[in-house]
Amino acid sequence: MRKVLLLSTLFMAFLIIFPESADAQRRKRRKSSKNIGSFSGSKRLFNPEISYYGIGGGINALNYFGDIAPTSGIASTDVSFTRPGFNIFVKQKFGDRYHWRSNFMWGRLQSSDVGTVGIDNFTTENANRYLRNLSFRNDILELSFTGQIDLFKHSGRFSSRAPLNLYAFGGVGVIYHNPKGKVPEYFSTDPYQVDNPEDFINTRYLPLENAGEWVSLRKLGTEGQFFDSETKQAFKEIYGKDVPNPYSMVQIVIPIGIGARYKLTNNFDLSLEIGYRHTFTDYLDDVGGEYVDLGGFEDPIAAAMSDRSNEFNQTDFNLIQEFTYSDNVATYNSNISPGLSWSRAAGYGNSAGEGNDDPRRNIRGNNSDNDIYIVTNIQLTYILGGSIVRGAKFR
Repeated sequence: MRKVLLLSTLFMAFLIIFPESADAQRRKRRKSSKNIGSFSGSKRLFNPEISYYGIGGGINALNYFGDIAPTSGIASTDVSFTRPGFNIFVKQKFGDRYHWRSNFMWGRLQSSDVGTVGIDNFTTENANRYLRNLSFRNDILELSFTGQIDLFKHSGRFSSRAPLNLYAFGGVGVIYHNPKGKVPEYFSTDPYQVDNPEDFINTRYLPLENAGEWVSLRKLGTEGQFFDSETKQAFKEIYGKDVPNPYSMVQIVIPIGIGARYKLTNNFDLSLEIGYRHTFTDYLDDVGGEYVDLGGFEDPIAAAMSDRSNEFNQTDFNLIQEFTYSDNVATYNSNISPGLSWSRAAGYGNSAGEGNDDPRRNIRGNNSDNDIYIVTNIQLTYILGGSIVRGAKFR
């Protein structure tokens, strides 16, 4: 993905430097004065005869890159989790090749460990990701302002624009996001689901309200973000570290990308774009840190959705364990809530990493890399002011 970003940046630089360099060479061959040349450039940039507005919209396909992916690679994604979106925009062309655009988009990001890894061809790495069993969906609201640079100049009326043009764009945007997860049926202290959990209701299995519903993971604080002050202090004293602060649901993003525009009629353009969104958060998927002591949660739903590695039946659990960091089961005791204990695959999902020989075993997510997403867009633009050129004569 870093290669995509680099290529996009180089392409944008090419669009800016190469055409302007050619213009500079042509200006050198002109025998007009500097003042006249300056005035000509200003007139060309702001000439209302070549400036026009457009409105439009499109449909999008969104792909997520983050902690819940097939592998730990930054460019790892699962195309089966491509999700839809739509956008509306207003734009203006104000020079030979320059445009600005204000764009609003809704789109969905989604992924799951089980869905991306699958149960075949386990390795030590992906079997542990499968056992982690986290999942999310996140509806993104994005408002952005971008500039666009066309590859080919157009200095005439909008109706005389070239049939095809290529362009690059970049700018800044803001998103509102709220990752959600589906509530399991039980909160259990067992390492796996038994065939008849109803026989152990309120002992080993606690039924959860809202089972099967999608709820806000951010509000649950699945990595201990909403432990009360007393619990946070106890956690720090026991484990020698702080729980993370709540993440913001409003984030800045940097959209950059490339596109191609095709002229359908005098007033309609069809465009295809692919855009990269650089974000400054690792929590689009609600996954960014370590497992915490489950005794710190007051809400059993939060505890259940913090560690979901026990939602498999015994047969599947045994198969997964053959490929995980450890092939036996261990019991962990809460150091915050005496009397609470839970069993998991040994070394996996410990209380804040207590007793780990391998630091990977307590990692819930990788907070060293921010989440990103890709937007592929097909959009239709209607150019305003078609009546302006009625009766006009063209050469």
